[in-house]
Amino acid sequence: MTSRADLPKISVYGDHAVLVDWETDTFSPDINDTVHGLAAKLWESGKYIEVVPGYDSLVCVFDLALQSSKSTKRHIEDVLAGHDFSKSKMGKLVEIPVHYGGLDGPDMDRICAASGLSMDAVIALHSRDEYRVCMMGFIPGFSFLSPAPKKLHHPRLATPRAKVPAGSIGIANWQTGIYGLESPGGWQIIGRTPLSIFDAKRESPFLLNAGDRVRFIPQ
Repeated sequence: MTSRADLPKISVYGDHAVLVDWETDTFSPDINDTVHGLAAKLWESGKYIEVVPGYDSLVCVFDLALQSSKSTKRHIEDVLAGHDFSKSKMGKLVEIPVHYGGLDGPDMDRICAASGLSMDAVIALHSRDEYRVCMMGFIPGFSFLSPAPKKLHHPRLATPRAKVPAGSIGIANWQTGIYGLESPGGWQIIGRTPLSIFDAKRESPFLLNAGDRVRFIPQ
């Protein structure tokens, strides 16, 4: 069960949505597990038009003709009180092959210089652990992952690139992420996967979804 200390703030978010928000100073795996566990349970209830999870929050969109903000809040509180979502394993594990450095990783040298690590050491560190897909955005398929190892943390580019190829894998501050489509972007690009992260023509357009897990496989 969820303790009172772990309870989020639930507030009105427009006329037909509520925001469920946990207070945290840094990334919390337990809170993120709870976010995705709660999102899955709310979807199963059939009461929501859309449930959008983030790192430490989720937005729940409902049909105003069928329920109110007050009844929605009460439903979410009841679900939280009746389940323990911490340490739950959500989603599938996806192995992502990566070509690190060179033309596929134009910012690798910058990450090496800032961290004091060789390229091989950066690759080993970045691909060492399993990541979770914490949220999706800002373009179709863009996957915001759990934190990169601390030695690899690095600010965004001062001037974003006009074009970042689809499949590019980057670092921005403490985050690591994968570009689902070609787009402008300011993340430090250290590699690229040949996999199609997003394909609108595919039966399942998104290779990754929030709540999945990722392991990078150096190629």
